[in-house]
Amino acid sequence: MSTPDTRLPLATQHAHWSIDQIAFDRIAHERIVSEETWLYVLAAASFVESLSDLYARNLLEYMANDPEASRWLRERWEPEELQHGRALRHYVETVWPAFDWPAAFDGFCADYRPHCKPELLEPTRALEMVARCVIETGTSGLYGLLHRISPEPVLTTLVGHIRNDEVGHYKYFYHFFLRYREAERPSRWQVARVLRHRLGGVGQEDAYLALKNVVAVRNPDQTFNTQKFQRFQHMAGRWARTDYPYDMTVKMLLKPLRLPGFINHLALPLLVYQARRIVAP
Repeated sequence: MSTPDTRLPLATQHAHWSIDQIAFDRIAHERIVSEETWLYVLAAASFVESLSDLYARNLLEYMANDPEASRWLRERWEPEELQHGRALRHYVETVWPAFDWPAAFDGFCADYRPHCKPELLEPTRALEMVARCVIETGTSGLYGLLHRISPEPVLTTLVGHIRNDEVGHYKYFYHFFLRYREAERPSRWQVARVLRHRLGGVGQEDAYLALKNVVAVRNPDQTFNTQKFQRFQHMAGRWARTDYPYDMTVKMLLKPLRLPGFINHLALPLLVYQARRIVAP
């Protein structure tokens, strides 16, 4: 799979879709309802997406005097992220109606909000856009994996839409990175440091707290701890071993470094190999 073309004009990027287009009434329940792991994955993802108004508010404050970025965050990014949360919630509640989604989400919000503060953003806008590129790379990779391994056709369609949105969001954040880069001139070392720091945290804290609250509601007699989270990660690694979009995600991560072509060409297979070892040991 090729890396997204971030040179495309913003106006030409990904098209809208709506929840109304998802055929929830045609879900093949028998293909997924007994797959408890999918409940954990989809509910946890829906929690993270449904808290996007908080992430957006922090970014809007940070980018307050940038009309283009503020307009896109307010009119496209936040509504699309929140739609992901609503659509995933609808899917979860349709397939597993006994799961108390509001209670689990309330628990997640209480746990996660203290960790999502404006002061945790990067010190410059260019570097914050790099951090956002890492996050969008992670989510596009996750939904790309779920699209490939989904056992149920309606879910396949849904996560395919979300994956495309996340790739589109990456393109926008990369566009803003290039613009801020011209003014702020971050060094390649500074960009690499943000990439390394953010890669160490992608999908960890929010995923842990989301899964903790899914388990607390679904299996209240169980205690969720670091060991159980690690077992879940190991299971996810088995999913990812052959189906994770490694080439695409590594190309997306390398892009903000703006490496010379021959170095990029040499680094790509080595980093794909390393990514496979990290994601699916």
